[in-house]
Amino acid sequence: MTAQEDINVAVIGTSNIGAVKYAQTRIEAAYPQLAVTCYGLPGGKFDGAQLIDNHFGPDRADTAAMKLARRINGAPTLDLSRFAHILVIGDTLGLPATLWTALSYDIADWSTRTGRDLLSLPALQATAEEAIAARADHLRAQFGTFELHVAHAPYPTTAVVPKGVHHQQPYAAMATYPHAAALQTLHRHALTLALADRGMTLIPQPDETIAQPFLTKEPYGHGSMDFRNQDNLLNDHRHMNADFGASLFNAFAIAIGAAP
Repeated sequence: MTAQEDINVAVIGTSNIGAVKYAQTRIEAAYPQLAVTCYGLPGGKFDGAQLIDNHFGPDRADTAAMKLARRINGAPTLDLSRFAHILVIGDTLGLPATLWTALSYDIADWSTRTGRDLLSLPALQATAEEAIAARADHLRAQFGTFELHVAHAPYPTTAVVPKGVHHQQPYAAMATYPHAAALQTLHRHALTLALADRGMTLIPQPDETIAQPFLTKEPYGHGSMDFRNQDNLLNDHRHMNADFGASLFNAFAIAIGAAP
């Protein structure tokens, strides 16, 4: 590859790719050597997407999904063989199950007691590993043998903590969970190993975006846009804005050796 040739990079995933999609102009200014292509599908359609002859896309028999993919992305499928690097964003990768388990028991190895049944730390870890493995296996099957960098769906912002229209469990409970930091470390370690075992590399959510374990700083949720229609403002505190997208892509660029 000569210095003049662009390095083709694909950012693929659920609606959470909107954060990168709307930061694309900023990203390409910061990384002029990278040619970035975004390809997204709604969560359910993404979960059913598959690889056929190196082309990733929705169920080919789902005419509506194929039309939607063409409208959003300009083509119904994406030829992955064109890309030097692929970043996949959007799966929760077993995290909600891990959080619910931790909230449902007192972990015997941790000091806090609430009167719930006891669960050992190894049992909690095994639960996390099982939940992660199911999603990691599915992701691996979707993308065949292509090397992937993977970022889980962003943590929702701190705006989901108060009771109200944006309240979202189990993340909201993490605001007061006394062992949230230890739980985050446990989950991230298990996720890193599970992905690596399947030929995938984790891109953790950048620390600069995290308010506290499992919650994103609220400003990163302001002005988030619908990846299907840039005229549609989301502001749902689950999808992130272009500032978040630029931060996440920078972490990816560092991982692939493209950052200065």
